[in-house]
Amino acid sequence: MLINDMLINRSFRLLWAGQALSLVGDYAFGTALLLWVSTELLRGEAYAPTVTAGLLMTMYVAGIVVAPLAGTLVDRWHKQRTMLRSELFRAAVITGVALLTFSPAGSLPPLVLPLCLGGALALTAAAAQFFRASRFVMISDVVPAEQHGRAFSYTQTASALAGMAGPAAAAPLVMAFGVRWVLVFDALTYLVSYGAIRAVHYNEPERAHSQASDGHAPTERPRVRGELLSAARLLFGNRVLRTILTAAVLMTAGTGALNTLEVYFVPENLHASPSWFGTLEALFGAGTAVGALLGGRLGDRAGHARVFQGSVLLFGLLLVAYSRATGILTAAVVSLLFGLALGALNAVSSPLIIQQSPRDHLGRIMSVFDPVAQLASLTSVALSGVLAGTVLNGFHGRWAGMDFGRIDVIFLVGGVCTVATGLYTLIALRHAVASAAPPPPVPSGSPPDVRDESFPTHRSGDQAG
Repeated sequence: MLINDMLINRSFRLLWAGQALSLVGDYAFGTALLLWVSTELLRGEAYAPTVTAGLLMTMYVAGIVVAPLAGTLVDRWHKQRTMLRSELFRAAVITGVALLTFSPAGSLPPLVLPLCLGGALALTAAAAQFFRASRFVMISDVVPAEQHGRAFSYTQTASALAGMAGPAAAAPLVMAFGVRWVLVFDALTYLVSYGAIRAVHYNEPERAHSQASDGHAPTERPRVRGELLSAARLLFGNRVLRTILTAAVLMTAGTGALNTLEVYFVPENLHASPSWFGTLEALFGAGTAVGALLGGRLGDRAGHARVFQGSVLLFGLLLVAYSRATGILTAAVVSLLFGLALGALNAVSSPLIIQQSPRDHLGRIMSVFDPVAQLASLTSVALSGVLAGTVLNGFHGRWAGMDFGRIDVIFLVGGVCTVATGLYTLIALRHAVASAAPPPPVPSGSPPDVRDESFPTHRSGDQAG
């Protein structure tokens, strides 16, 4: 039964396979890049950690900056063609960097390759925004509405499995063959993904023609700025969408701290070897994969809003419990449960967004949603790291018979914030639990939509390929 459900239909199966292949290559490339810079390219250089941090920040910033433009343009463009050109563009960028790595040793100045890698990361991160927004809309088109939860649970499972398989394969590949062959592998995954997506039989649904005030169809495309404002009005004016975004932002107080400080929590609070951090991460990844599968199926049956509420509340309670853990066994169990809650949460968020958004605004909605959530996450990561390293460094306290240190007190605050977020969703989504509301009309004063007859031939400023 599960295998039949996973197939759903041919179009979704091909999209799922394309996503899985791209993600495995991406994760392998990211891990290989960090290993190569630290162990070979800049080995022994004092500025190596700064270069590594700069490369990662380049990728994050590029994604955040390009996302609003990508979402707006994706709503105009043909989704399948956008995904195909994005894959070809990313394959070309990675191939170019791979060719540079075949240069004889010493033939290039020391910082040329890191700069090229930074440029490649920025370009591929930018193209990924076009790919992700197009895939999101395309899945909503090819999968029946009653199976959206299941479909997005499978995409979350693919992401979780790729997050485990890619890094696990990258380390031995780098050590055995060098980073250049990992880059070649990454480029090949994009090309195979291109073939899978191209095989999808996809007819773009007709876009609604809005009329001007005189009753005639508008003659000009709406401006990008106006379309983004339209998406922002729709997002913040809809109770369900606003609640999902608010929950995502507030939850980063917990998830950001967990991602940043867990590696220190293991030796300081669990009194275990730092090597256990990898085990906890693996358990979390496994839990995420299982949680996504179960959450999507449960959401289709019991309601996505109800599963969303329960997942947020459960995650907060688990984080509070985790902050009090003193042994590795307890931490292992909670890490697995963490993954279950977060996997279910991710699986049901997308169907909720689709239910509450007009199709022609889906790309723009995500172009507003994603950057806000990512900025909140980056802020949480930076703030938790600074607090643990400065204000709370050496902190020891005792309250209600319990001891607190610098890491667990941050986890506790994050857990309390997430529990409060869960209680907020119980109130804000109570109507959505009772019945799924139809997609709302486009806000008054929104720029009109114009059907996109073909992919634009001029792409000034567009790096989607």
